[in-house]
Order: sequence, then structure tokens, then C-alpha cells
Amino acid sequence: MTSAMLLLAVAAALPPPTGPFAVGRVTVEWVDRSRIEPLSDDRGGRRLMVDIWYPAEPSGGPLASYLDVAAFERAIGAAGVRRQLEGAYDVVKAGRVETHAVAGAPFARQVTRAPVLIFSPGGGLVREIYAAQLEDLASHGFVVAAVTHPYDGVVAVYPDGHWIAYDAKRWPQIPSFLGEWNLNQLDWHARDIRFVLDELERADRTATQLPFTGHLDLKRVGALGHSFGGVAAAKACQTDRRFTACLNQDGLAGMQPFDVDGGTWAANQRFMLIQRAGDPGPPPEKDLAEMKITRQRAEDLVAQLDRDQDAAMRRVGASYRVELDRTKTTHADFTDLPLLAAQTEDGAMARARVANVVRALTLAFFDWSLRGKRPAILLKPSAETLIVSIKRFGTAP
Repeated sequence: MTSAMLLLAVAAALPPPTGPFAVGRVTVEWVDRSRIEPLSDDRGGRRLMVDIWYPAEPSGGPLASYLDVAAFERAIGAAGVRRQLEGAYDVVKAGRVETHAVAGAPFARQVTRAPVLIFSPGGGLVREIYAAQLEDLASHGFVVAAVTHPYDGVVAVYPDGHWIAYDAKRWPQIPSFLGEWNLNQLDWHARDIRFVLDELERADRTATQLPFTGHLDLKRVGALGHSFGGVAAAKACQTDRRFTACLNQDGLAGMQPFDVDGGTWAANQRFMLIQRAGDPGPPPEKDLAEMKITRQRAEDLVAQLDRDQDAAMRRVGASYRVELDRTKTTHADFTDLPLLAAQTEDGAMARARVANVVRALTLAFFDWSLRGKRPAILLKPSAETLIVSIKRFGTAP
């Protein structure tokens, strides 16, 4: 094997799931006819593409595809896809990235009822690039539905061959660093999450068989998301009591992990924020000059933002804030892309280590919040977890 081939093989490997179950996946299109898409040609309902990962019987069937590069390139061109996938483009384009899920595999016989999770990707991103996280949760007995938000994800591809690409006109208001929310976008994404739960409830009881039909534990439901998706997941929890657990992966605006004015938290709801630790150093003089702000004012503002975040976390009955080592992680590490872009074996191992920490934290939170299991990694993290600090709020153990 040549060195180029070796690097391609290294970069193409997603970490295997860590749970006891095989994994299945189906992809569905669900149309929310209660909401009209303002940019759609026919002013039809909002059309969502959803991947659903679930615990499955071991099967020799074909693996679920990773990402349909050809369809994405028809929508936004090869250069556009390369910009989105960056260093992972070549291995994804070559079709060398394989999931660990079998398309349409039978549901695991050992699992009578599975807790349900709904995932929202980061702003502009798509559900496909979070496979390592989602299939790992499914291998531990969760049913995980991941949605691409149309007009926000770079491309949503539909079964009839058409696509919806990102359109800045759909979300005209840009949030500011100081915490101004794009409320229209946030509300629509949160409603997408809630609608997916509506459809899962319907699918669980209808005669139209999906592999998980009749196996959903709809009394144990959580939401999670990355970046803006983490804020949207929190918004869904704030506005829908069916969700009792919510995880935000590195999603902040003005240091706030959720819209503090956008809803309340019930006593039985649980929350966790995973964020990369802030830069401990003061802003460079050049940055202060551009912002037209004194150093003292900048330090006072950061201190106030920290206090505001603590106050927000205390609004939830039980919550965790986990900070990861900023020097060894990136905001993109919650996706598959840094791992797939690795150019050396050492680089791939470093990125896989981060991915495994994220997966372990995510699993521990939902095992605790939905299954009542002791969250060992949150109670006594080892030196290998990349965790800088853990802070508990309310009744969190």
C-alpha cells in the first residue's frame, strides 16, 4: 500500500460503535403541512429529511451510505462541497467512508422499548456528518432521529431527486456575539425537532411498518444538537414537556447556552452543556482597538457573561457544564470531519480520541437523564478525558 493510500485508509475510518447492539438506519421524508415554506415554489409544507439510527439485529445487509456526494455536487457544485467538507472531501468523494449501520436492518429483538433522541446539526451543517456520534448512541439501545433543516443545511436531498440548498434569504437576521438571537430561525428549528417527535409517535403506532415501529419508549425522550443545533434542542425542551433531557454541544450566543427569554424548564427536565474552555488570556490590544473597548471594560464584560451563564444553568432543575481542553479540541470535533480529514496516523488517533470523549460524555448524560444510570465520567473523569472542568447545578449528582 502506498503512503497516499495509507493516509486515505486512515482518514476514511469512523470509530466503531462502543455499545452491545448492531446498528440499523432508515431515511425518511416527513412533511409538516402546518407550516408553509415561504421560499418554496409551490408554497407547500416544510419538508424534512430524517435519518433514524436504531439498535438492530446483526445483519449481512448493505451498509447505510455516508453522504451522497454526487447529489450534493449537483446542488452546489464540486467546489461548494469541497468548501463544506474541507480536508475530508477526498475520502468522502471517493466513497471510502463507511458507516457501521445496515440499511433497514431488523430491530434488535432484545430491546422491547428504546429511549428516543432527536438530533439537530450545527448552523449550515447537515445530519450526515455526525454518523460517529449517532450510530454510537444507537449501539447502546437508543433510537436517534437526525434532521437536516431545509434552507439552513448546506443541502437537503429528497427522494424525488430535488434538493434544497442553503439560502441566506430564509434567515435574514444574523445573531450578534453579544447574544442577539435570530428568533425566526431558532423557532423554526425547534419546531422541526418537535415535529420529528410528532412523526415518531405516529410511526410507532401506525400499521405502516418501519423497523422501530412499536419499539419506541416515548416516555423517555431527549434532544441534542451541535452549535446552533444545541440551542435549538434546548428551545425544543423549553417549549415541549415531552422532552426530559437536553444536551447542547458547544452552542452559545453571548455565552448563553439557551434562549433565556424563550421558555421555562420543568422540574423533571435535565440539561448539559459541553463547551470548549474559553481562552484564558486577555484579548490582544489590536482586537481591543478594533472593538473600541478598553481592557478593563472587556474583562468586566467577560466576567458578566460568565455570571449570566451560571444564572442560566441554575434555571434548570439539574444540569451539568463540561469544559473541554481548548488546545486539543476544535468546534468541528463534534462532527466527523476532523477525523476524516486527518493526514497522519497520529492525527487520526488524536481526533478519534476527541470523538470518543464526546461520545462518552453524550452517552453518560442520556444514560443518567433517561435511564437513571450513574454517570461515571461526569462524577470522576480520568486524566485521559480532555475535561478541564465539570460544574454541577441544582440536583445534578
